[in-house]
Amino acid sequence: MRRCPYLEEYFAESRGPVHTYHFDCHVDRRSKVKRSLLRPSPPICVRNFEDCPLYQSEKRREDGLITRYTD
Repeated sequence: MRRCPYLEEYFAESRGPVHTYHFDCHVDRRSKVKRSLLRPSPPICVRNFEDCPLYQSEKRREDGLITRYTD
């Protein structure tokens, strides 16, 4: 499973039917918590990070920098 390159820390814990995911995003420099009931549902940065708006904006910014220096 591929993870977002901007994901700094990620861990999951389960207590009864509640699954809790703790993760830190490098792009917005915030720690986040996602909870799901009964069925494990990890955050988007672990499932399908290409759809994450934070990833998309940072990727565009980095691609712009690379293009500017290679032209």
